[in-house]
Amino acid sequence: MKFNTASRIQSAKGHLLINALLISTFLKPTFAVIPGGKQIGLVLSKVEQSLKLPLSRSTQTDTSFLPDGSISFPDYKTLAGGLQHLRLIPGQRGFIYNMYGVPDGIEPLQQLVKVMREQHLGNGFDPGPEPQPNMKPVFDYLAGVGWPVICYPGCADMQVKGGRCVLGPQNAAVLAEMDSAGLFTAIQLGEWGYYFHNLSSNERWWHEVYGKDFDQFKSLMKPHGLAGYDNRPVNRKECFDIVKDYFLSRQRDLLGRVISLTGHSHYEAYAGEWGALCIGLEVGENIAFTQSKFAFARAASRQWQKPWSVQVSPWFSGACTFSGLLRKEGGGMRGLDAGHSLSLYERMWLHGWFAGAAMVTPENSIAIFFEKAASPWTLTTHGRKAAEVFQFMQAHDRGVPYMPVAVVLDHLSGYNGYMDKPWGILEPTVGDRQVRDLFDEQLFPGSDHIHHRTDPDNPESSYLRPTPYGEIFDVQLTSASAEMLSSYPILLLAGDIEFDNELITKLEQALKKGSRVLLTPAHQAALGPSFARLKKYFGIEILQPWINPATYRPTAISNERLKRIIREVLPVEVTGDPIQYQINRTAKGWVIELVNNTGVDKKPDQPAITDLNAIARVFLRPRVRCVSALEWRSNDVYPQPSEIRLEVGPGQSAFVEFVCP
Repeated sequence: MKFNTASRIQSAKGHLLINALLISTFLKPTFAVIPGGKQIGLVLSKVEQSLKLPLSRSTQTDTSFLPDGSISFPDYKTLAGGLQHLRLIPGQRGFIYNMYGVPDGIEPLQQLVKVMREQHLGNGFDPGPEPQPNMKPVFDYLAGVGWPVICYPGCADMQVKGGRCVLGPQNAAVLAEMDSAGLFTAIQLGEWGYYFHNLSSNERWWHEVYGKDFDQFKSLMKPHGLAGYDNRPVNRKECFDIVKDYFLSRQRDLLGRVISLTGHSHYEAYAGEWGALCIGLEVGENIAFTQSKFAFARAASRQWQKPWSVQVSPWFSGACTFSGLLRKEGGGMRGLDAGHSLSLYERMWLHGWFAGAAMVTPENSIAIFFEKAASPWTLTTHGRKAAEVFQFMQAHDRGVPYMPVAVVLDHLSGYNGYMDKPWGILEPTVGDRQVRDLFDEQLFPGSDHIHHRTDPDNPESSYLRPTPYGEIFDVQLTSASAEMLSSYPILLLAGDIEFDNELITKLEQALKKGSRVLLTPAHQAALGPSFARLKKYFGIEILQPWINPATYRPTAISNERLKRIIREVLPVEVTGDPIQYQINRTAKGWVIELVNNTGVDKKPDQPAITDLNAIARVFLRPRVRCVSALEWRSNDVYPQPSEIRLEVGPGQSAFVEFVCP
């Protein structure tokens, strides 16, 4: 077999270092993969034709296993037209990249909108103006712009149940023109999970919020030591009901048009269930667990048919990114070199887009992207990078995130990585520890900087992590519909699960439609005689017990079985140096995002340091017939790409699209 070696290429914009090693003498035959990694020559096009699935969302699975155990990959139309399709912001035809903040007055706002359009800096505001009566002329103008607007409610106690933050008809009237124009507006309920468990009993916070009126509202504070509850709850159902009641109270007081924003919690699925118009995440800041939070939010978006969003915060251990030189100001460090690195921002923005978010908001951007937030609106280095990133997003079809595995948790699980306790207060069981270890030790190892020490030389290293098994996981709850569960090739049940008749029936339906269901021996025991309803199906599997040598605890699944899963379900094999990767289905074939999260060291109060030698060398081998490939950022073309070797530079992202007819 002959090899053609392309010369080393430095892209004009410095995105990516690439060495291409192409096997170009012939294309490998298309094959299916049998569990265990064996390959069989197979003309899949005929098999796919015989298994061609209609686009009915209510009856069909998107991906299924063949009788020999190999997988039938979904075509683009099936994914894009099925339950796992991308959910955009209502009234919008594409991805939204928000400006954080607006200037006072309509004329400066008009200038900003003009600059954003000319410089490709975004197409929405988060936040925009507050929905107060004096802002109606501003919203009337924005209705003509045609962009969505997220609002802060205009009160510091927006999270407090029973406080003074209650919006009414006068506030709704401010948004009337936006509604008439069919434009999305929502009121942000920010960091409500963190408020509930932490700030609701923090007297210092209450004094800061209410000032001289503290005595009037102090009765609303929660008792210390109870994580936001009035009394210690005895079970998960009680916790669920209390937190739900809290969320619904804020939903009612904020015009019933809440965009949920969770950072230090994993309550995204519940926000979707309880009626949030958009399921939002805050990442960056001092927030851990970025990738598992994405998995929760994307799954909730799919289940509840709501868009999800990502807000990337520049706060970092008291420092915050602003325009200008590095300086001490307001009790912390400020400037373009304060807070997180520009490299992390770029990786976060791009990954949020590629992971399926309907919109991404670079927090504090109006104070970062411009030398001064006023005419002539001169861009900083961060502003120029943001414009470059948004133009890239607009120029490429990201496709549909291909998540062949749903990790399924109990509806009442109340998973909360930050608090390290279910619902922030209950003592974890063995099953809870299995779930925690699955996310933080196996799927996204090194992502927890809350309960583990960070790298002192690079405390930013935990925010995005290499993915040994790829980002191929959604996190669904057992409350997900039968149709939704059936849309995943593999259902991996994890943690303590209550197997009622409704859930068993849903699992039966998924098995009938070709999904595999992976259970632990504890799940089999919990099913009792009802296991007989499931064991008759081909796709049921009882996982072998395994103790993780890194934790000395039993796991939901072994690392070896996870390795087999990626051999079973991925259309492209990714090997080489540790890398973060995700695969999306496009109309042309498949596109792989590769993120090298090494080589850029960043401390909150110091400039980033880049190690130019920290290059990730990665091999891509398509497991379906592909006729060409294109790396989107460098525009390098690879004819007949049986194997591609890429070198991804430090702190850089690459995107390789395979054309696979």
